[in-house]
Amino acid sequence: ELNNKKYPVELCKGKSGKYTSYSTQTGITKDNQCTLDSNDKLLSSSSKTFPEFIVAIREFASERDWSRYHQPRNLTLAMIGELGELAELFQWKKDVYDNDNELKGLQSDGWTETDIDKVQQEIADVAIYGLRLADVVGMKDLGDLIM
Repeated sequence: ELNNKKYPVELCKGKSGKYTSYSTQTGITKDNQCTLDSNDKLLSSSSKTFPEFIVAIREFASERDWSRYHQPRNLTLAMIGELGELAELFQWKKDVYDNDNELKGLQSDGWTETDIDKVQQEIADVAIYGLRLADVVGMKDLGDLIM
C-alpha cells in the first residue's frame, strides 16, 4: 500500500524514475516513508497467496505503464539496488544471541520501531522485485518451488 502512495498512477504513468520525483505531491520523501502510526493503516496483514501477490504486482506495473521497463535485467538490477539498501541498514550492527545461541530479534539490539519499519520496507521492496521477476520470466508454481 505504501508503493501505491509513493507511485500514484496519475503522476507516474509511463514514466520511469524514483518516487522522490513526486514528493511535493505525495508528501513521501526519502526521510519520510514510515508506515507506523498511520491513519491509513498501511501495515496490514494479508493472507494473499503467491499467485495473488504476483497478479497484484503485475496490475500495479500495468496501471503505471511500467511493463516496458520490466525486463529481467532491469528487475534484477533494481532488486540488487534494494538489497544494497537493506544491507546498509545492517552494516556495522552486531548480531545478538540469547542463552540458547538463538538469534534474537532486532528490538533486542536497540533497534527502534522506525528502524525496524525501514527494514520491513526494504525486505518488501526486494520481495516485490523478486516476484515481478518471477512473473516476467514466466515462473509457474513459485510457492511450490519455495516450499
